[in-house]
Amino acid sequence: LAQADAGGFVTLYRVANAKEAEEGDVSERLTNNTCSVEQLASLRCGGGGLGMATCVAWGSDCATPASSRLAVVGADGGLRVVEVTETGDLRVTQEVETAHDLEAWAVAFASRDAFHGSGQNVVFSGADDAKLKAWDARAGLDAPAMRFCDGKTHGAGVTCVAPSPHDPHVLATGSYDDVVRLWDARAARKPLTVISAVSLGGGSWRARWHPRLRRLAVAAMDGGAVVLDWDGEERFCHGASLTRNDGGGETLGPGDEDGGDGRDGTLSEDRSSTIASSGLRVSCAYDGHASIAYGADWGWRGAGEGSYSAPDVVVSCSFYDKGLHVWSPAP
Repeated sequence: LAQADAGGFVTLYRVANAKEAEEGDVSERLTNNTCSVEQLASLRCGGGGLGMATCVAWGSDCATPASSRLAVVGADGGLRVVEVTETGDLRVTQEVETAHDLEAWAVAFASRDAFHGSGQNVVFSGADDAKLKAWDARAGLDAPAMRFCDGKTHGAGVTCVAPSPHDPHVLATGSYDDVVRLWDARAARKPLTVISAVSLGGGSWRARWHPRLRRLAVAAMDGGAVVLDWDGEERFCHGASLTRNDGGGETLGPGDEDGGDGRDGTLSEDRSSTIASSGLRVSCAYDGHASIAYGADWGWRGAGEGSYSAPDVVVSCSFYDKGLHVWSPAP
């Protein structure tokens, strides 16, 4: 478990069942509600201003904790990539203190299958400057080598970034402008394509994709907690192959904030797939919170045979009243 806190620290914990036996069925062990929490490592990553570390995300190529990378953003507008060392400590490997002009709220690694299989090296970030950016970590964040920067679409700060686990180049963003948007992240040229959008009546502070379905659980602040359904998908062309320019380089975009344009050996846009979509819609709304909804995610439904047929569970939380609610959305 990775935690970003108001003191500017990123901390790793191991969470385990307190009575976990060495052998036995995992689903049976996890029904025990008593857990132990062990701190593994901690590192200060926030700087300037309030010094808060506002968001942390696991890398998409983390097979084990020992091979883990994390991306962290802070109230100073900075972006940092952190790795777990061989001794289990944390260290910053890449850093750009001026990634954004104002407080950064959102960070995520792209799907590992995105951008011709190089997605684990692409980091998305969003901030109060209303900008959505994508960075190529292979080139070093201080370059900066950005695949794109969009600063004209969101009407207010970008509060969350959620790459789809089902469609490698589909990206969801939330904003203080109350709108959840789905993006086609393949475009290295401006403007980026907004696939679909829906207004929720409140700033979309957190959005989480369903692990198997094209559904989003969203904490929409004054708009409550909602579930969105997307009827689209990314379709890959038969026999598609990697498209490179003559230079054969590996960085995604060496140019200005509008992204690479395919020259100087950079990867060209990935057009080996198409994204079909006819809408993003609210399928379920939950108004049980007495305060603004600030977090939402899909709950664990168990393991083993029959678990996929169990009802979905959403866990949502609210701010001022410190509420944690568990509920089942409509199918």
